[in-house]
Amino acid sequence: MNMNERFEWKTFDTLYALESFADYWAENEKLIKIAADEQEKKHAPTWTPTDDDERGEYDMEVRNIRHLHDEIMIPMFRQSCIVMLFSMVERELQRLVDNLNKEHGKQKLGPKDLRGSFLQQTNKFTEAFYSLSLTKCPEYNAVCDLQKIRDCIVHCRGEVSLVSESDRKYLLALKKTRPGFLALEHTELDIEAECIEQFIREVWRFFVWIFNELKWKLNDLWEQKKWAQFVDGIMAHAIRINT
Repeated sequence: MNMNERFEWKTFDTLYALESFADYWAENEKLIKIAADEQEKKHAPTWTPTDDDERGEYDMEVRNIRHLHDEIMIPMFRQSCIVMLFSMVERELQRLVDNLNKEHGKQKLGPKDLRGSFLQQTNKFTEAFYSLSLTKCPEYNAVCDLQKIRDCIVHCRGEVSLVSESDRKYLLALKKTRPGFLALEHTELDIEAECIEQFIREVWRFFVWIFNELKWKLNDLWEQKKWAQFVDGIMAHAIRINT
């Protein structure tokens, strides 16, 4: 059996890209925490607090030691992951369009000839020419959430007060529905590991739903190796990170 018979490249390339990103995110979360722990172990106060005042002073010294990793590197890394993940969504949607054109022939209009964001353009394209409405996917709204957060980071430095009124209301409301995400007036976005993990799960399911709707084969290899359970594997990584 040759490689082309073994793999359904239309689906494999996208799922492999997402699995690789998931590993990249989880591994770097772990490495940054390890570095912070090493700094704390090396430079932590050698005295033992004996009352509440001393405990407060002790904890402040520890926070200062971990500041670079906990307060600068981790927030910057997580914001960059949001941006990268949505860039991957757009890239894989373009791959989807390219594969549809190869399979059925190029259409008279492409997504970029239509109005809206690339996500909206792609939805209009697949709906018009292939009767595939991406908005019917249960994870479509999650991808829209990802885009809103990404836009705030890219265009407004992650500062909620700088976005439009409608986008500000959208972001502020997400704290009620999206675990690990917090947006408050006059502050930067707060993104926890749980938020990144959930977005990876949702983007994965978004593309699996599309492939199933198109009746494109998902390779058996995904069931045979860790990639089939990779979303659960990320949770295991996150648990190790927090211990």
